[in-house]
Amino acid sequence: MRNIIFIDGGKSCSTSFKRLVGDQVGVTCVASAEEALDILKSTSRFQVVLADYALPGMRGTEFLARVRDLFPGLVRILICGKPNHNIAINAINECGVFRLLTKPCSASTMKMALRDAFEQYRFLNSDKELMDETVRSVIRLVSEVASLLKPERNARTTRIMPTVKTMCRKLGDPDPWSTEVAAVLSMIGFIFLPDELMSKVEEGTVLVGHDYDTYVQHTRYSSKLISRVPRLESAATVLSLHEASFTQYSEDGGFSGDEIPLGARILKVVSDYDRLSMADRSKGEIISMMKRRTERYDPKVLTCLVEVLGEDATFYIREVYPLGLEEGMTLAEDVYGMVKGRKLKFLSEGEVLSNKTIDYLHRNGETILDVTKKIKIRENLVLHKPSHFGES
Repeated sequence: MRNIIFIDGGKSCSTSFKRLVGDQVGVTCVASAEEALDILKSTSRFQVVLADYALPGMRGTEFLARVRDLFPGLVRILICGKPNHNIAINAINECGVFRLLTKPCSASTMKMALRDAFEQYRFLNSDKELMDETVRSVIRLVSEVASLLKPERNARTTRIMPTVKTMCRKLGDPDPWSTEVAAVLSMIGFIFLPDELMSKVEEGTVLVGHDYDTYVQHTRYSSKLISRVPRLESAATVLSLHEASFTQYSEDGGFSGDEIPLGARILKVVSDYDRLSMADRSKGEIISMMKRRTERYDPKVLTCLVEVLGEDATFYIREVYPLGLEEGMTLAEDVYGMVKGRKLKFLSEGEVLSNKTIDYLHRNGETILDVTKKIKIRENLVLHKPSHFGES
């Protein structure tokens, strides 16, 4: 069904107007620009926005300019009592209006303007749908060719996409489409990297020195290949910058901090996490490694990754000899010992060690436990000082 939202500056939307547009068109009337924007943000059912020039709190031209920025696919019509030269220029240049109508407006003029507006919406969006499908076909083609050349590297896209999509939503990525396209096409650059280096990548090896410098070149290869494809320019930018360091520790003098698109910062965090997970490390261990490289990642993006991964990412497991246990440590496993010839559990997983327990272990540990066998403890992550030596 075709739908219009009509902002009329506080005047009631007359029955005659609804009768004019007919039963096949839905009409929503609101009294203020703020109310209209709230409705437009909550639904995509409208095709045409009709606004009076004299709105409370802002002019109709200002409102329609915001509509153009936020919802460029909607067709905009401005109604004005006494339009002058400046109003007309602003309506065209700032708002991109489809029609500028004067009041009073005849029924035939209004009806024709609305008919043409709906036709304009159909024309613009059918063209957009065709372009979107063309771009999607190009993406599929490039991805399939890359998969044929290096099929083992296609699995990376399948692994990272759910996390990329979730983080885009949680962080409010202004252009999630470009970020997701960049994630799909990021595998292209890996085709050009040496097989020996890619073997290290696929094993989750920490890359340092020349290996790391060579590895980050994959962004240049992939972004260069797709930058000339229409509508993929933003995705190419995400690809080209997703290995950029977040802070000024970067020596290339390029973009840093919030100058880097949010999508590139998301892809950097997710890609590095995926690469490090290839070595069968725990979630917490990987996050701990990444937090040591504070110059590389946007802190809020890394925090979001931890939230997406869940509680297991908030700690890591390490092993300590029984006599090396300390107060405040949290056990990651049940601890058994021999008491009077019987095997008994005397410490439980999740237990936080107290001074009393530590004192008991130090006095009696050698008679109860095998002190040569390490015990797993759960250690909460802490933010370490940055490291500037490759990835280490």
